[in-house]
Amino acid sequence: MRYIFMLFILFCGSIIYADLYEIYIYHPDSLVYNWLRQSDIEPSIFEPDYKLGIIGDEEIINEIKTLGYHYEIGSSQQDWIRDIPGYRDYGELTSELETLTAAYPEITSLFSLGPSVCNSYYQTGYGNYQNYQHEVWCLKVSDNPEINEDEPNIYFAAAIHAREPISLEVNMYILNHLLANYNSDEDIAFWIDNTQIWFIPLMNPDGHKMVIDGTFTDHRKNLRDNNGNGLPNTNHIDGVDLNRNYGYVWGNNNASSTPSSSTYHGPYAWSELETIYARDLIYSHKFMGGVTYHSSGQWVLYPLGHLPNVCSLDHQVMGDLAVQMANTIPKRSSDGSQTGYYTPAQAVDFGYTCQGTMGDWGYAEQRIFSFTIELAWTFIPPSNYVNLICEDNLEAALIFLDRVHHSTVTGRISDAAGDPLLAEIYVEEVDFASGMTPVEPVRSDTTFGRYYRPLLPGSYTFTFCCEGYPDQTFENVLVTAEEISILDVVFGTNYVEDVQIELTSSQVTLHWTPEQGFNYIVYSSSEPGGVFSPDLTGEFLEASTWVCPMLADKKFYRVEKISE
Repeated sequence: MRYIFMLFILFCGSIIYADLYEIYIYHPDSLVYNWLRQSDIEPSIFEPDYKLGIIGDEEIINEIKTLGYHYEIGSSQQDWIRDIPGYRDYGELTSELETLTAAYPEITSLFSLGPSVCNSYYQTGYGNYQNYQHEVWCLKVSDNPEINEDEPNIYFAAAIHAREPISLEVNMYILNHLLANYNSDEDIAFWIDNTQIWFIPLMNPDGHKMVIDGTFTDHRKNLRDNNGNGLPNTNHIDGVDLNRNYGYVWGNNNASSTPSSSTYHGPYAWSELETIYARDLIYSHKFMGGVTYHSSGQWVLYPLGHLPNVCSLDHQVMGDLAVQMANTIPKRSSDGSQTGYYTPAQAVDFGYTCQGTMGDWGYAEQRIFSFTIELAWTFIPPSNYVNLICEDNLEAALIFLDRVHHSTVTGRISDAAGDPLLAEIYVEEVDFASGMTPVEPVRSDTTFGRYYRPLLPGSYTFTFCCEGYPDQTFENVLVTAEEISILDVVFGTNYVEDVQIELTSSQVTLHWTPEQGFNYIVYSSSEPGGVFSPDLTGEFLEASTWVCPMLADKKFYRVEKISE
């Protein structure tokens, strides 16, 4: 009798775990896309004009047959269940993060951004969430991890969607590589010593548990109690799609207002604890860029992508970085063989647009270079390919980490007393391009007055705007491929009044009496009322003597004193 019972369980298991499939529809046309929108089905893979993937059951397959679309069935929920043991669960992740922090205390700091939504339910007395006492962990990597330094901030985040556990694996692989090689790799030591790097490996721990436990491997959302029954429900009944809940153009374009939809955007923007945590971390520091890992499709995407025909002001420089990264990541088929490289694209060209995403919010409101990397050829690749996918994605992460340290203009914006100022930074050749989608300007932070402008090599015109002060414009700011260009700006400047000028046929010499506690910058212009820019043609012979070649187009000079 025992054996009959076990056979019954196995039979039932096959029914439970074989009812979902990844379905590939070939050569999709507008009718296919309309059908997806009307059916509220979220695509899993896009290969434009060739193939798209969806998750569906027998009913969906029969509908595809009826509509006459050319399709193929890929992996099933049975396959996903089989491969789950090759992925970390929450407990394993927590233990590993604690172990890494203990092993590398001089360069790591582990803390919780806050409790998950289910943890918050449990804390308020809902006993059915006892097994969901999760924290949203964040690990900071820096040479002074307990101190907020005047350095660029970069994040690597993952598992915002529950059914994409490969993203967590890649995130942790990158983290482990950086820590293990800090003392032996000069590049990694430089990045950690000169960058504040933030890892959020599991943004959605509640939904991730449901997938890793095998309860419902197609779960995408967190576990907000949509129906109010005090239970973590499966089959998309509970939860909010966290990557539709961000506050920039939160809406219904490929995001649903139906709670049972896999793309339910929540009752309102920023309704979810998990999105608030990410927002507040980014608010608290000046982030230059970040990468959020997803699956699947094998893309390197950059903003914008919330509506058709949008285009980001920084599309050229972000596109250049996307190409560099994508060209290092092998694209693979389901048997692990390489078929090319990942596809770089602005998110609007990904195949469909959607509102309320982390990437678009980060760029449009904070001007963060917020990239999305869609990993692998399926949501949950076979576990024997996990390490291969992680290795494939390492170099692109290092390229991204290095980006702020070259071909970038940075500086500190302050008043005459040296205190930091909040200012807007405009690059004429980028921020005033026609036909682009309006977004917030680049701003300096209020802690250090620091700003970053990654650009392609070339010559640019910068304008700095700070409330209460006249604008300052600097022409011919040179950006090179290998260097960082420094452009500090002081508002309410103090100019040296008594400057002695000596002229010869070949040289201009400026001399003044130095004051203790000040440094100096020399500006020049071809017209007395023209634009004065820092003069890079000259050099200081000593603290208060400056010389430069005699140039026909530089006839007027100013010397500015800045508090040390």
